[in-house]
Amino acid sequence: MVAKQMRYGYWLPVFGGWLRNVADEGMTATWPYVSQLARRSEQIGFDLTLVAELNLNDIKGIEAPALDAWSTAAALAAITGRLEIMVAVRPTFHLPALLAKQAANIDQISNGRLSLNVVSSWWADEARMYGVKFEHHDDR
Repeated sequence: MVAKQMRYGYWLPVFGGWLRNVADEGMTATWPYVSQLARRSEQIGFDLTLVAELNLNDIKGIEAPALDAWSTAAALAAITGRLEIMVAVRPTFHLPALLAKQAANIDQISNGRLSLNVVSSWWADEARMYGVKFEHHDDR
């Protein structure tokens, strides 16, 4: 019997951190910060980073920075060599064929290191602000 090895991952701080009760966690929602973090996490043995897809920052407020999941994932794919990049995708915001094309392209860039975490949309106000039809929970 082959023993499975535990894998370690983290949520990329696309909002400059995930804590709601801390105003400044010492992480910035910038490409220089997240690219450095991804490279370093890969060096020290992390296996995976999850890139959340939200267009607005629900942690620090809608005026605060929020990195785009898809362009960030593509850029990470180009600068890392082993780290799995998992995008938490919300189908509500995408046409299926275009999403498949984007994901396939990033998968090519990463040499097969892209994975998707398909989640339901939950933030009705964000969807409305972006002109996306928001459906009730059971319909999503």
